Amino acid sequence: MRKNSYRTMLILLSVMFFSIMISSCEKKTTEVDDTPELQKEAAMVIAGNVAYQTGGMVDQIADLCAFVTPTGLDKLSDKYSNKDFIFTRTYNDTTGVWSIHIERERGVPDSIPYAYILRDYTLQYLNSNGIAQRHYIEAGDTARTVHFNVITGFGRHKTRRISQQLNQLTAQWTITNANLPNVTINGNYYRAAVDTLQNNNRTRISDHTLLLDAQDIVAPRGQHIGFANAISGTLTGHFHADITIISGTDTSQRIIDRDINVVFGGGRSNININGTVYDASLATGELIE
Repeated sequence: MRKNSYRTMLILLSVMFFSIMISSCEKKTTEVDDTPELQKEAAMVIAGNVAYQTGGMVDQIADLCAFVTPTGLDKLSDKYSNKDFIFTRTYNDTTGVWSIHIERERGVPDSIPYAYILRDYTLQYLNSNGIAQRHYIEAGDTARTVHFNVITGFGRHKTRRISQQLNQLTAQWTITNANLPNVTINGNYYRAAVDTLQNNNRTRISDHTLLLDAQDIVAPRGQHIGFANAISGTLTGHFHADITIISGTDTSQRIIDRDINVVFGGGRSNININGTVYDASLATGELIE
């Protein structure tokens, strides 16, 4: 009887041992951690999410700064041909809010760089008494405060390393000093997207979210060549990415979940992730290496 029990125990231990061996040899693994390489690629993703040409945060700031001018709601389309730009707007007399729809392309599809940008905004001008007015200038005086919201945003962009599908975009900003040459922007900004990165015969798919708080971002009113060079300020926020790494027939999963800090200035975004700072172009969204 004892021999049978002993044999049974040996069989169970053998089954457990081989199960562990088989499990460890499977090609699909999951690791909840980041590496220096993956952290750098997270910085690439964040850089594209805030840059101008990619349709990132600075692109929306540029639209806003164009609106905060006497002819901004009429002249924005001057930068684009009719083929590349759709711009519609309606005004609600009851709420004093403009609803704005924009679609634009930068570049040629299947080329690099390229961006297709679809945005829906709301815009409200407030005078010095905090009362809504229809236009930036009413009764000979400019608006002092502006409420600007990104209601929805979709699109895609490509850089040398990244191809992105934007799935969700929202923002709520308050603009002060709207009557001065430089406006001040405070508020929050949220993006959800899927980026595909190719590197060293490996494909990384980053399904990520980015939440940023804008703290006294300063930008010039109007439309300017080299607009990205004139912005300054600080962003704090959080980046989360579920990353699938494909290398041949091997597949693994990683998670990056980090508080981040981004500083705008001199045409660059300095992205601080876990104490490491990555430098990127605020115009193109490419890391400067």
